[in-house]
Amino acid sequence: MYETYYNLSVAPFHNTPNSRFFFETEQHREALAKLEYTVRNKRGFALITGEIGAGKTTLIRTLMRRLGSDARIAMINNTRLDSEQLLYMIAQEFRVEMPPNADKATLLRALRSFIEHEHQVGRFVCIIIDEGQCLTIDEFEEIRLLTNMETETDKLVQLLILGQPELRATLKHPRLAPLIQRICMYTHLNPMSFDDMTKYIAFRLVRASKGRPNVDFSREALRSIYDYAKGVPRLVNLVCDNALLVGYSNDTRLIDSAIVKRAISQMLPNFDNQMADLFEDDPIGEQELDDGRRI
Repeated sequence: MYETYYNLSVAPFHNTPNSRFFFETEQHREALAKLEYTVRNKRGFALITGEIGAGKTTLIRTLMRRLGSDARIAMINNTRLDSEQLLYMIAQEFRVEMPPNADKATLLRALRSFIEHEHQVGRFVCIIIDEGQCLTIDEFEEIRLLTNMETETDKLVQLLILGQPELRATLKHPRLAPLIQRICMYTHLNPMSFDDMTKYIAFRLVRASKGRPNVDFSREALRSIYDYAKGVPRLVNLVCDNALLVGYSNDTRLIDSAIVKRAISQMLPNFDNQMADLFEDDPIGEQELDDGRRI
């Protein structure tokens, strides 16, 4: 809607895990290098945690692009499954052919055959599980059995699990001790610093522009964004996208703190404040009936 006005080819702050917009802070660069090392050197199991909106999925999408045709990847986003359904979804992601209503033993045999074949032709087999905090103990144990596939020198399945910080509490369960011992790399993504956030915003504007973006954020505006978003990329994107829309509607290419505050207060949810019923033509105060009910 506002792209042409600001000399942009695409909206720069869409909250989708687009690897084109991957911004390498020091911690993201390090995490990406660790993940790529884990897969290419067949180390087995890596774990990434971070708060909601910290950029975990974008990080993984960037890794997938780097690996390219060297890897066969199963990306699992729906983790609200039982252990057999999880195996079936992994097989589907790998396009492993199976008979209808295959039982668990058939699933495992088909997966093993696929994994061994890919190893023989020199491709990495990688299972990536997002929202890992939703996995049950039984599902984790099922995944551990897949990581047991190995030669004398290499792990045949590379397992990358992403999740919110509460995932760490789940992994402390005694039954998962054998799985914990297999983690060769762990990193936690923290929110961006103020300086990183300002570079992040500039990077996305330039990456989305037709040459040079025709918009500026004042220092005060950037500070207001950081005060609200606390350096969480997803929240930064939400505020910036709405601020650009407010700026466009006000025919200005300078995004100042007043515009940012309007974008936050008028366009983003704030459930701490009471809100009038937007569908009430003639709102009146609550009334209490004799039986204690309120209308």
